[in-house]
Amino acid sequence: MKIRQQRWFNALRQLLVFLLVFVLISALVDQWRSRTIPHQVVSAEPMTLLDGTHVDLLALSYEQPVLVYFWATWCGVCRFVSPSVSRLAGGDHTVVSIAIASGESERVHAYQQAKNYRFNTINDPRNTLAQAWGIRATPTLLILKHGEVVSSTTGITTPVGMWLRLQWHALSFND
Repeated sequence: MKIRQQRWFNALRQLLVFLLVFVLISALVDQWRSRTIPHQVVSAEPMTLLDGTHVDLLALSYEQPVLVYFWATWCGVCRFVSPSVSRLAGGDHTVVSIAIASGESERVHAYQQAKNYRFNTINDPRNTLAQAWGIRATPTLLILKHGEVVSSTTGITTPVGMWLRLQWHALSFND
């Protein structure tokens, strides 16, 4: 019985060490990739969503934290992250996505319809917005609050991780 408990304890300890190393490496990679992302909202100009409405990211960031999701139809990792972003957009969170180099607006709209994605999207067919924001990897998720980028992450992220980041910044919104 003691040997079995010792094995479970060792396995649990190894799992915790692995998770700690994974989180540390992920944080370092995010830090490295985000070095080109500006701290302020890049454009104070309203941008146009696929449905023709205008969105002002700067103004929205003063109302509540905004999740800005840079993605592409050709991005394999985005296929895992986009459904989670879509669920967040369907709730109480403000989500604006920017489709990078994914073709004409009609193509992006058809892709979102086929995948049942419910997030608002700005099309960036020539990658100009992504370059202005310093985006070097897809997907990239930013949280804007009071005109500043307060959080950024790239690559695969969990729905819980996204939700917790938004909750954290929503709780501290009036600080």
